[in-house]
Amino acid sequence: MKRAKHAKRSRLGERLRRAVCLLTAALCLMVTASAVPEAASATSVSDLQKKLEQIQSSMAQHRQELADAKKRESAAAALEEDLREQVTVIQGQIAVLKGEIAQVQNAIGEKQQQITAKQAEIDQKEIDIENQWEDFKTFMGAMQELREGGSVAMLSAVTDLYQLLTFNEMMQDISVKETEMLDSLEAAKLELENDYKQLSSEKASLETQKANLDAKNYQMQAKQSELTASINQARMTQEEAEAAQREAQEAIESDEMDYEAVQGQIQAIISSAASKQSDLSFTGFICPLRTYSRISSEYGYRTNPVTGVYKLHGGTDFAAPGGTPIYAAASGYVSVAGWSTGGYGNYVVIYHGTMSDGKAYSTLYGHMSRIAAKQGTYVNQGDIIGYVGSTGNSTGNHLHLEVWQGKTNAGRVNPRNYVPI
Repeated sequence: MKRAKHAKRSRLGERLRRAVCLLTAALCLMVTASAVPEAASATSVSDLQKKLEQIQSSMAQHRQELADAKKRESAAAALEEDLREQVTVIQGQIAVLKGEIAQVQNAIGEKQQQITAKQAEIDQKEIDIENQWEDFKTFMGAMQELREGGSVAMLSAVTDLYQLLTFNEMMQDISVKETEMLDSLEAAKLELENDYKQLSSEKASLETQKANLDAKNYQMQAKQSELTASINQARMTQEEAEAAQREAQEAIESDEMDYEAVQGQIQAIISSAASKQSDLSFTGFICPLRTYSRISSEYGYRTNPVTGVYKLHGGTDFAAPGGTPIYAAASGYVSVAGWSTGGYGNYVVIYHGTMSDGKAYSTLYGHMSRIAAKQGTYVNQGDIIGYVGSTGNSTGNHLHLEVWQGKTNAGRVNPRNYVPI
């Protein structure tokens, strides 16, 4: 579909192609009438065309550089977003690890307090054992004295057998009690020492756990630093890509200015040539397709099926199989034969000159699969100029036909009023 408003670059290209073709046609008609030698004019046009080709090549290169820079910027922005998401995840993991480390550290502190308390109990138990041992040694010393004669004195005070037996039992009980007390203290100490070992083992396990958590936290911190460095690099890449875009855009604008200047030179030649040529004329149009399945879209306002924009559909669409021949609706000069950046895809524009109603007309044929006509050449009504396709902004194989009153699309009219359909 023909856009109501073309981008600046599209307008430059379309206007230039039409200008060059019309100039070629004008020069052909001026062979006998022009006062300017043909060779000199042809050389001038040839030089300008070469210059335009160089500018177009430069613009194509700069547009590619612009597209590449945009891709780099987009890729770097996507990478930065992904990296930031990873940093957010890692920061969450680090927070969890710090919480776990704090818990383990508290557990280690508590375990150390228990160990310290247990050591104090062991120390106290050792003191108790030492005191009990001293008492036992004193008792044993006393017993020894009895054996060495003291017991004789005690026995001499005994008045009957019961007192003798009671004394003997008492002495044995004292010995047994002392021994049992020492054994109990030793057993208690052993139990405390076992508890101490268990607490020490638990503390060592907690310290190992904390060491593992610290190592994991260190790895997470290192990963976060690595990601942060990558984010900074991605940001630098974006900035470099943005700078490259600005440079490419400035170069394109410079090319467009040069393009406009050359176009001005060509327009000057065209104006001079047009003042010396006779207008073309024709009697009417024929249908550009000998067969087609249906009219898929009429001239008029509608919502564009590709862009979704409500605007004027400036032509009539003929649905037909791909490869169907397209014929010139009337004789004239091919002012455009090439690719359109405005959505027509491969397209052809023919300037027909003045019809019997006294108005000049042009026709446009869009979305061709292949172009058969050559820009700047004269075609007869019914000549094959291309083949039906679906290039450009198209949803299927069809011919988009426009009829212009004049040489530009500013004068688009409904093809049904002029072309037999």
